[in-house]
Amino acid sequence: MNRYFNANAVLSVFCKKYMDLKKGLPIRPSEMGVLNIITKTEGPHSPAVLAEMLGVSKPMITAHIVSLEKKGYITKSPSAHDKRAYHVLPTEKARALVENAGKELNAQLEYLSDSMGRKEFDKLVDLAAKANNILKSREE
Repeated sequence: MNRYFNANAVLSVFCKKYMDLKKGLPIRPSEMGVLNIITKTEGPHSPAVLAEMLGVSKPMITAHIVSLEKKGYITKSPSAHDKRAYHVLPTEKARALVENAGKELNAQLEYLSDSMGRKEFDKLVDLAAKANNILKSREE
């Protein structure tokens, strides 16, 4: 078995297990990314800004916004500068979901960190960030 086959197998299992941590959410994990940004970072948050921050297309963000608005997690506020544009704002329902989901995910990550040891956990995160940056630069 070559090293890339093994890498693929290991990373696939890790990604699946990480995504399984988010299975209990009432929304898609990608929609949760939108809520995390609009509740935890300074706005205003336009669809273009969200697409850039998440590294996805504007049509994908638009679909997330439509879905989240229907489910009562966001509202749209018209832009003061451009009447065709709008900003996305979280509702209290969104804030509660982000807080509760964050606590659960953080508990899982804390368990992983405690089990691996902080040094190894930090190394894992640093290497994942490095890999993300390398792969992102290849797309550009």
